[in-house]
Amino acid sequence: MGTEMSVRIRNTSAAEAPPPQPMKADGSEYTYEVVDGWWRIYGDEHAELIAELIPSYSGTLEDREAFARAAAARLQATLAAEGPFGGCTAAEREAILADRARPPSAGHWSAAVPLVLVTTHCPPPRPTGNIVWIDPTDESTLLSTLGQAGFVQVRPV
Repeated sequence: MGTEMSVRIRNTSAAEAPPPQPMKADGSEYTYEVVDGWWRIYGDEHAELIAELIPSYSGTLEDREAFARAAAARLQATLAAEGPFGGCTAAEREAILADRARPPSAGHWSAAVPLVLVTTHCPPPRPTGNIVWIDPTDESTLLSTLGQAGFVQVRPV
């Protein structure tokens, strides 16, 4: 049995019922659903789901790392805006807002706003504490950690 390509459909607003789940040509269901804001993506393989999330994805670690850094920046901004950012110290706010071109020097992060970091950009010893990790090592870890971080919703169908 051959693998079918993933399918991307427009998501509905929260006030509406979700769109019907698409089926494969043979009438069977896809293995996974990934919800990314405006889109619902259905597929059987992690690689094809990641390819739907990353424009021009060529299957490289570099592509996954670039996407992970962008996702981390977006997620960090969301967590800062929605969390108790005002209760953070000046040093914590600086770390939260810092350019991630250099890994943070925090040994243990205890601020109320989590720090969002990319595993491949933080060599050991890595910071501990209230950290949200995004791991672009491969498609499976990237998809899994994006889901755990709340950046996307990943569900078996």
